[in-house]
Amino acid sequence: MSVFRSKMFKTKMTNCCFFLTALILMVPTSSTTTDNPTYSASTDTFIYANCSQARFSPGSAYEINLKSLLSSLVTSTVLNRYNNLTVPFGSGVKPEPDVTVYGLFQCSVDLDSTSCSSCVSRAIALVGNRCPNSYSVFLQMQNCLVRYDKISFFGVQDKTVMLKTCGQPMGFYDQDALTRVSDVIGSLGSGSEPDRTGVNGDVRGMAQCTWDLSPAQCQDCLTDAIGRLRSDCLMAQGGYVYLSKCYARFSFGGSHARQTPNSNFGVEKYDKDDDDNNIGKTLVIIIGIITLVILLVVLLAFLGKKLRKLQDDKCCR
Repeated sequence: MSVFRSKMFKTKMTNCCFFLTALILMVPTSSTTTDNPTYSASTDTFIYANCSQARFSPGSAYEINLKSLLSSLVTSTVLNRYNNLTVPFGSGVKPEPDVTVYGLFQCSVDLDSTSCSSCVSRAIALVGNRCPNSYSVFLQMQNCLVRYDKISFFGVQDKTVMLKTCGQPMGFYDQDALTRVSDVIGSLGSGSEPDRTGVNGDVRGMAQCTWDLSPAQCQDCLTDAIGRLRSDCLMAQGGYVYLSKCYARFSFGGSHARQTPNSNFGVEKYDKDDDDNNIGKTLVIIIGIITLVILLVVLLAFLGKKLRKLQDDKCCR
């Protein structure tokens, strides 16, 4: 009889262990999935658009000149990766308020003429949808930009923050990754060219300023963008800082020319949404651990009671 009860006790112990193991496996744990930018062969990924509230009337002289300007910008991508134009054309033409259009396009340093033309054409096609009839438009694609205004902005320094994003934090103890990121960001700050790239292992970086700036203006703008990138995103798994006349960015893996923000990237989004998500995950984990502790205490109390009963029955015999 005592042998039978001993077997019954071992069977209950085994079932309880399986039950406890199943509960542990059901508790959510923190994910190791990274929030890096995704990579694609496309050069036509939309990043952001800045549109003026002031709008021109359909069929106006400004619209006629704007269409001429945009058409000429696309045509000039065949021979150039950058060009700025003023319409009406001609140095002897006197600019008229609300009629003259100033515009430019610029492509990334590694795009060939076909890819550059495709990117600029895509950007111009998006202008009508995102900024209908706006006098001033700044539309940034992944590897090109198109900008126009009724007031000349050529050669004018402007370090207004247009977009700043950081990915999720990397591991605090991943010193090697931190070193690679720091090296890449640092390399973007050196040199005199308006287009700069950096690489260290799987970390890729790019910085660029618009070619209408002087070398001194370009360096000043990039210094600001790179400084913000370092201070805000150094511990992140990717980052973007777009100013009005330049940008700097980095990410892990893939080609630096194919970095595109995924759905978890947005203006200042990391500061709020990612923190909220992390807090939610932490709360779930804490609640799960507390539940396990309570169940474990109950289980041990139950087993202790059964063990004492078995011992009492044994003593009585």
